[in-house]
Amino acid sequence: MVPARLLVALALLSSISPVAAPLPGARAVPAEEVVYQLLLNPGLEEYEAPYGQFQGVACQVASGWQRFWTGEGQPCWTDTRAFAASELGVGWVERIEGETSQMILSTEPYDAGLWQQVGGLVPGKGYGFAAAMLTIFQTSAQEAVDGTMIKQVGMDPTGGTDPLSPDVVWSPPDDHDQGPWDVDSVTAAHAVSSTMTVFVRVNSFYPSGGLPLLNLSFLDSAILAETGTVAAVAPALTAEESFQVRWDHAVPSPGGKIRWYDVQWLDEAEGTWHDWLTRTEETSATFAGTPGHAYRFRARVWQKYPNGAHLCSPYAPEGDARTCVACSEVHGRVLAHDGRPLVGATVALSGTVFAAASQADGAYSLTFPTTAQPGSLTASLDGWSSPPPLFDLALAPQESQAMTWTLTLPGDAMANGDLEAGLDGWLPGPGATAVAQPVHTGRGALELSGAAQPASARQAAAVSGAWEPALAFWYRPEAAGAGDALEMVVAVTGNAAATAPLTGTLPVTTTQVLTPSLEATGWQFFSWQPGPPGAFLTGTVTVEFRLLEDGQDPVAAVYLDEVRLAPTPGGPFRAYLPLISR
Repeated sequence: MVPARLLVALALLSSISPVAAPLPGARAVPAEEVVYQLLLNPGLEEYEAPYGQFQGVACQVASGWQRFWTGEGQPCWTDTRAFAASELGVGWVERIEGETSQMILSTEPYDAGLWQQVGGLVPGKGYGFAAAMLTIFQTSAQEAVDGTMIKQVGMDPTGGTDPLSPDVVWSPPDDHDQGPWDVDSVTAAHAVSSTMTVFVRVNSFYPSGGLPLLNLSFLDSAILAETGTVAAVAPALTAEESFQVRWDHAVPSPGGKIRWYDVQWLDEAEGTWHDWLTRTEETSATFAGTPGHAYRFRARVWQKYPNGAHLCSPYAPEGDARTCVACSEVHGRVLAHDGRPLVGATVALSGTVFAAASQADGAYSLTFPTTAQPGSLTASLDGWSSPPPLFDLALAPQESQAMTWTLTLPGDAMANGDLEAGLDGWLPGPGATAVAQPVHTGRGALELSGAAQPASARQAAAVSGAWEPALAFWYRPEAAGAGDALEMVVAVTGNAAATAPLTGTLPVTTTQVLTPSLEATGWQFFSWQPGPPGAFLTGTVTVEFRLLEDGQDPVAAVYLDEVRLAPTPGGPFRAYLPLISR
């Protein structure tokens, strides 16, 4: 027999809880060993002392492995040599390598197998598992009866030992009866912890009909090894329907030699992964897409190991690369109104399935099919207030637009800070006008312009118990010269308390004049904290924006939007403890 190349199988699991031998400590792989094989007794050549007997055959389990079964149908695990030498055997030791194999036998249905737990692994790395298996329903003297016994291998990347756990990654089922040995079933997974558990399992559905007929399973030539790494690479945006996808930077793992690649694709409108290329030696190919569709691609690499086995790396669950055909992109960051990045915020194209989540630095990138009709974008995060949508977004294919969002905690003290209701809530001075364009979000903004005297707009906002409130806004300079200036005059009158009201309050009266720079172009973000640090603020904050013109042509203008005055995250735990007299 040729050496086993690899194996694994998947089958539906019984709802009956498994029974297992006592849990031993996970065997750690010595750090100094550069080995590919991570299992103990992978060839199932060595056996523990018998734990029982079946019709004169000693029942025993391969060393380093633990037996498991579900329900009451407990079969007998035995050294195939012991069975061959018994009255039930015919002298032949069925195996695929070495001197023997692990055998499981019974006249009754059984769902049983072996597991082994291995420690010392690296979380996040990919590992593959396989084992050779052969099943015989009743007797090999009859024609094969496929579908009577299902073979499978599995891996629990969390290190659990329950074969019924949803964490177990099983291979597709193999239900062929009798020979040849199944050496092509494989499973792979990324380690979630430093411990991983592998399973070899056979589900025998029917009774044999009684002696001398038996339902036999043979397990041999197992391998658990680190796999190689590879990822598909494709353009994020393309105007062409056909484009190239590559997977040409694979890295082999210790002991492995790269042989083939599998590549899959997914249309986001459908949501199903499809095999594109299987066991190919090519490292790139041309994919034909449909305009307006977004596709994902993922690749895995097959390796051959010194014992002749082949293992594949695990696929990335969400894919390696994403390409949108004739699509547009919006990218940027999601920030709190005090400027800190927000993670987990959702930026979405309204009325569609297209959305993106912000990362730890607040960054996001959203691609979506280009359409003839303008769309609207929104940004949201649980527990935070969102700005108005970005309306009338119209981008050409492959066009990219930058957009940074600011979200606010509840408690914004500004009235009509989004300027969606004209100048309601504001006291406008000369040169203050409500406009519909340009805007940062929504459909309204405040324009300050005019050369005769400073253009201005003012609002007094009442703040109550706000922790380190931040005053923030977006502004856009137009035609500003070196002598033009934007002033923000902030007057604070009120009280501050560090842990209000347990330590009392302090009066706060201050006026600050801030001058945001007018040198940059486009929409700019400005944030400042008007109250004392480390304190709750209660009182009145008066904000006045002034545009000071130098009298030179062209006449400058500044547009304001999303003016906020709201608490920031943090602050002491606001609980009041009872006083106890003794």
